[in-house]
Amino acid sequence: MGAERQVAELVLQLGRAAYAECSASGPTQAQWIALRFFARANRFSRNVSGFADFHATTRGTASQTVKSLVEQGYLKGTRSEKDARRVRFDLTPRAREALAEDPLEGVVRAARKLSSTQLDRTASGLRQIMAVLAEDREGSLSGVCELCGHLDRGNGEKLRCRLMQESLEDHELQELCVRYQPRA
Repeated sequence: MGAERQVAELVLQLGRAAYAECSASGPTQAQWIALRFFARANRFSRNVSGFADFHATTRGTASQTVKSLVEQGYLKGTRSEKDARRVRFDLTPRAREALAEDPLEGVVRAARKLSSTQLDRTASGLRQIMAVLAEDREGSLSGVCELCGHLDRGNGEKLRCRLMQESLEDHELQELCVRYQPRA
């Protein structure tokens, strides 16, 4: 078996291992993915379309996942003042409590055993794999604002997203965006 296949199978096995501790009464695997997305996504991406792009699924499937999280009290929707058709979803206190028991934490704890060099190389390689997949599938690539080509640092005082034509706060630079564009 080639190293490429080993990497792909290990990634899938890690994903399955992360959810082995899920309880029958808690969120499903898709719901955990959604909760993590909404916890990390920026204000421009916290909607059904953003989650669908991130999760590489249809809008209908994403909508059903989000709807179930709203019904269970994990997400709260707020209509956009600029466009009433758009709804931004935010975590509720219940969701934040659930995320404190995120089954992914077992994988995070295991990753802490790696050196910082190993972590950096692993993360870099996985980002490259994600970029190739996104390109091959003509999909979007998610990333953080700090590394995005749309980020305009201006004169160092005012951060701005050139794509959305909106100001950004320092704390938003580490949030996920589904409109991410790697810097050239």
